[in-house]
Amino acid sequence: DDLQRTVANQANIFYAFEDLERAMTLIKESERICRQLGDLRGVSINLGNQAGIWHARRDFERAISSLKQQAQICRQLGEIELLATSLGNQAVILLELGEVDEAMVLLKEQEGICKKLGDVQGLAFSLANRAQALNRARRAREALPLAEEAHRLAASHGYAALARQFEPMLNAVRQSAQGQ
Repeated sequence: DDLQRTVANQANIFYAFEDLERAMTLIKESERICRQLGDLRGVSINLGNQAGIWHARRDFERAISSLKQQAQICRQLGEIELLATSLGNQAVILLELGEVDEAMVLLKEQEGICKKLGDVQGLAFSLANRAQALNRARRAREALPLAEEAHRLAASHGYAALARQFEPMLNAVRQSAQGQ
């Protein structure tokens, strides 16, 4: 258990310094240790970390595969907070690939989980991602209420930095909606 934590911490350091090769090696070692210990939550976290590296390397197929495995484990364990994050991460990659409909299904599920948990920040991100997806699909009028709600949630719940982060997206959706 201590060895696994040490290996995971080292992986995080390498990741922070953008040494993705060493980070991946250590994350896989951490996953192996978690599997030996029967720590499925640890396995799922390592799969999510691997997905982050695959995504950074633009290897979307492996990133999605890791995230799907992570989601399966989260469902098995009832880890719905981690599941919501995994679904959102899958959706972001799918949006990059232009798979709007598939991403929207995942974002709707993420939204439901965030509402159930009372996770305002997660809900705001999910709504913002859905708004961006709809806007890219030239459905800005559908996107606008979602973008406004994401911004409102962030601003009214003490996430000022997040609200500012959403402003360019909100303005772009508003501009697109006016043109439709």
